[in-house]
Amino acid sequence: MINIFIMLIFFLPVCAAAEKVVFVSVEKDIPPNMYQEDGELKGIYIDIIRQACKKLDIDPDFRLYPWKRCVKYVKDGRAEAIFPPIRTEKRAEFLYFPSEPMADKKIVVFALKEDHIKIERLADLKGKLVGVNDGYSYGSEFDSFPGLKKDYSRNIDMQVKKLVHHRMDVAVAVEAPFRFFSKKSGFSRKVEVVYTVSEESSYVAFSKTMGEKGKLLSEKFGLILKQLKKEGVVRKIRDDYLK
Repeated sequence: MINIFIMLIFFLPVCAAAEKVVFVSVEKDIPPNMYQEDGELKGIYIDIIRQACKKLDIDPDFRLYPWKRCVKYVKDGRAEAIFPPIRTEKRAEFLYFPSEPMADKKIVVFALKEDHIKIERLADLKGKLVGVNDGYSYGSEFDSFPGLKKDYSRNIDMQVKKLVHHRMDVAVAVEAPFRFFSKKSGFSRKVEVVYTVSEESSYVAFSKTMGEKGKLLSEKFGLILKQLKKEGVVRKIRDDYLK
């Protein structure tokens, strides 16, 4: 019965051939997920959305604004889709969320492979110099955890270099950007994840101002994402940026 439902969804039309759909997101560079290089928009999120849109015969029109304006535009219908929001009850009031997330955002602890560090809980970080980004929140549990000695960096690139040059014992960071800058600096084979602090899913969500068309597009987008993951397409996209 479920397979029949999936087949029906795929055969129902969503858009006219190669119809443009406006996807809005924050205008800040967030490598490797989304950034501009030589005037070209690229990144893991961009490539995943393009692959999904190709299968749906959609021409994605990416537009970047401050986040509050992005939210306003999907609320009033000036944009059809937004990425990469976390699903909340409040956002679900004006957005259709697909059944499949686009990506998972992991905050993890990195260490040098050669140091053979084992971390099983946050308390194991006590007695170690823990590298963080100045002004960044890693979630209430980590931020408020007592007794941690922290070293502050201006950005992730600096954090990577400090770890590799033994100026800190471990680094706490969002996994994808840290791996991206590790690869860029030639250090990707020197570091490893030793603990996951938290994990949450990021989505491409669709405006409810589209009505049933938006609901159907959301359902089809979720199924396409699941298919792309199963076929290894999403993994290859990630590996191209991170390994």
